[in-house]
Amino acid sequence: MSNWIKCSDELPDLPRGGGKHHVIAYTPAREAQRFANGSRFLYWNGIDWRYPDGSRFEHRVTHWQPFLSKPTE
Repeated sequence: MSNWIKCSDELPDLPRGGGKHHVIAYTPAREAQRFANGSRFLYWNGIDWRYPDGSRFEHRVTHWQPFLSKPTE
């Protein structure tokens, strides 16, 4: 089963009081697929997708998934 969520179905929730939500995002854009088969660490700020350094991600994001949870043991 895939953990990918379609952006057309749901976008990441923002933390209370605003902010950003870090996720693993997927883009089908060829020029952006050189890294990890199209997957990237990005964040959603409620308006657009951004790289961790704050610069705007210029390609279309079609799917996303939350980061893995921390180990409990």
